Amino acid sequence: MINSQITSSNRFVQTVKQYTDHIIELHKSHFGEEGGPLFADGFNVETLEPVQWLCEGERWTLSNLASQQNWLRTLCALSQVTGDDHYRSMAADTVSFAFKHLRYGQLLKWGGHMAYDLTGQQCVYAPDKGPQHELKCHYPFYELMNEVDRDETRAYIEAFWESHVVNWANLEFSRHGKPVEEPKTGSVWDREYEGGAPFFIGEGLTFINAGSDLYYAAGMLNLFTGDEKALKWAKRLNERYSDTRNPTTGLGGYQFSISVLPGVRGDRAIEQFGQQLQAHSPLEGTLSVTRQIHTIIGKAGLCRMVLSESLGAAGQEFANTALKDLLAYGKYSYEETTNLMHPVLTDGTRLTGLVMERDGYYGKKGDALQAMPADALLLWSYALGYRLSKHPLLWSIVRGIAKGCGLGDFGDEAMNGTTQVNKETFDSNPYTVFALLELYRATEHKEYLELAEVVGDNIIRQGYHHGLFVSSEKHLYAKLDSIAPLALLHLAAEMYGTRDQLPAYCGGSAFFGSAYDGMGHMTDQQLFYSAIASI
Repeated sequence: MINSQITSSNRFVQTVKQYTDHIIELHKSHFGEEGGPLFADGFNVETLEPVQWLCEGERWTLSNLASQQNWLRTLCALSQVTGDDHYRSMAADTVSFAFKHLRYGQLLKWGGHMAYDLTGQQCVYAPDKGPQHELKCHYPFYELMNEVDRDETRAYIEAFWESHVVNWANLEFSRHGKPVEEPKTGSVWDREYEGGAPFFIGEGLTFINAGSDLYYAAGMLNLFTGDEKALKWAKRLNERYSDTRNPTTGLGGYQFSISVLPGVRGDRAIEQFGQQLQAHSPLEGTLSVTRQIHTIIGKAGLCRMVLSESLGAAGQEFANTALKDLLAYGKYSYEETTNLMHPVLTDGTRLTGLVMERDGYYGKKGDALQAMPADALLLWSYALGYRLSKHPLLWSIVRGIAKGCGLGDFGDEAMNGTTQVNKETFDSNPYTVFALLELYRATEHKEYLELAEVVGDNIIRQGYHHGLFVSSEKHLYAKLDSIAPLALLHLAAEMYGTRDQLPAYCGGSAFFGSAYDGMGHMTDQQLFYSAIASI
């Protein structure tokens, strides 16, 4: 049985190896044998030219290390599966180079608005944002960073917190950060904390997409060093989002402060819905539209649960927070019959179809708030939540999302053996693979692993073209940070029985946003990786 599994899963390993070797050769062809350890962020699938960004008359060949964390995970995973350490060595060389040459104080020149230009051999940043350090649901590969240089990893994480936290007493922070002019002497964690009620007025935007990167970093630092102070601050920040929960519904918000930027705006929910929803006294932190729900229970939820498993008993409260969110939004936002997530106020009021009476952050006057189909990322999050808790409501939601994604009927009970998976599915979403692997671990039903194989084959058939992984054969650009090869390696490793040895992945994704000549502020996802060929 073991041998047949190895033979069967080998197609996934060989495809990823072929892809990885192709990327390495592309790098050499464009930048020479001595091109250095940094890779281009993406490629045109037809010309195989690297992605370039036009800004203020310059042409940047983007290499954003924060946008390559899954590439690094893939390299390390490939070494683990094949036994060829060459790939991991390349990943380590990339991180080592970054520690030496991409520093921004003790931060790194990476993330939402900073990158490296391979053509000009210089660091660049978005002129419309300035040289700002920003991570939003990136969740870097800290394990590799720590293996390469333990001291520099600690220095980075501590600088990350010091440059972004505006007020340690209540943990107000900003998504943007710069190196502090006068770093604190002694431990960065030796600060006074008061806490207090949520929804205080401040200038920081305490969005969970940025906050989750902060508590993830501090939690990982504790894992590496045993620093209890770092873990305490990670837990405090995690708890700030729990402080926003409605006491009746348990629904928590996307932020825990009211952002008032002098001369610019106040709370955007108050501005747009203060009169229209007056009876509910809406705030940004009590109004969750679907993209925010997707982050709260999707990426941030996965981050919490994976961090919790990494930390063991010391990190249980991260999983508890995620499970409370999954249950509350599952009860008040999710509709199983339609597989839709509805926008809601945290008092439980659904807002689907609400026609906006004013222009604002949430849309234009006359537009209506919309529900959103629950997707493969949410399936993964609910599947992991079920494995950790065995809660029947989470299983019911897993079943509903699976049906909505065309994966079949997983049955009333997770363990009753009546699963009817759809092995004719066309699903090719890498997140689906991660979801099915969680269900296989939770139930030990081989049908989920077999279905994951079907999805893995679909990924190769539908999304592997010109030696690159793309969203579909119509897409014009391939992103180096694709999670498809990583998902295939996790699938192969599960079939080998060695998945625990692979780098963990918790749903993070990356972007670069900057002014682009003639187009204003754009992201690389908008400009390149969502572009499809015209028919």
